[in-house]
Amino acid sequence: MLTGVVLAFAGASSSWAVIDPPQSGVEWHCTSMVQRQWSARVSGGQLTFTPHESGAKIRDLVWAIGKRGQLVGRNHGLAGGSLEWVTDAGRQRRTLLDSKPVAFAHHRGDIFVASDLSDRAAGGGAIYRLRARDTGQWQIEQVLKLDEAPLAGYTRGGSLYLVSVMGVNRLDLRTLQTARLHRNMQWWRLMPSSIVEHRGRWYIGAVRGVIRLTPDTEGYREQWVVPASCKTFAGDCECAS
Repeated sequence: MLTGVVLAFAGASSSWAVIDPPQSGVEWHCTSMVQRQWSARVSGGQLTFTPHESGAKIRDLVWAIGKRGQLVGRNHGLAGGSLEWVTDAGRQRRTLLDSKPVAFAHHRGDIFVASDLSDRAAGGGAIYRLRARDTGQWQIEQVLKLDEAPLAGYTRGGSLYLVSVMGVNRLDLRTLQTARLHRNMQWWRLMPSSIVEHRGRWYIGAVRGVIRLTPDTEGYREQWVVPASCKTFAGDCECAS
């Protein structure tokens, strides 16, 4: 049983199991059919798993700039998204980017925005750098094109860690160089939706449960943290313990 995980609401499973990733195509298919999706976050030093139904509305991404205003990222899935600069208590709004922001990062006075461009013909993603001007305007520059569309991000120690449908990449915000941390070509079935680091391990929210990456001699060992009621499948892809 897994301990040390805080649940977001009492109706969720109170018992967890750590399992290895699916070994067969059938189990991967059944996993993709699970309707409940989980997100992982860390708050006050505690690791929290939050359930929501697949296809639920994606919450806005908000980055406050002191009392000046807020950068608000909106993600509408296949319908696209936008990044807005919101001031005057929400009465003034200006669109800065016509893309789907998934993560913000701050480094040496600049704000970096990771955007999902998968709704466009070219696909992939991009990293934008925003610099505030004394005039109240923003200087916006695309500083990196990503082959994989980022789905979520996590900032730590001058790096932005991005999760995609093929694994996890680390972006050095100083050099703007990327490096692969972990690859799994089957993650497209899971639609990862969040990524956090806790006590040396990475947790990626997905359907069925949360992916856990633990450092080892060859990189990272992938295991899954799932409700004990969905350790395996029976019948027509029905969760079973």
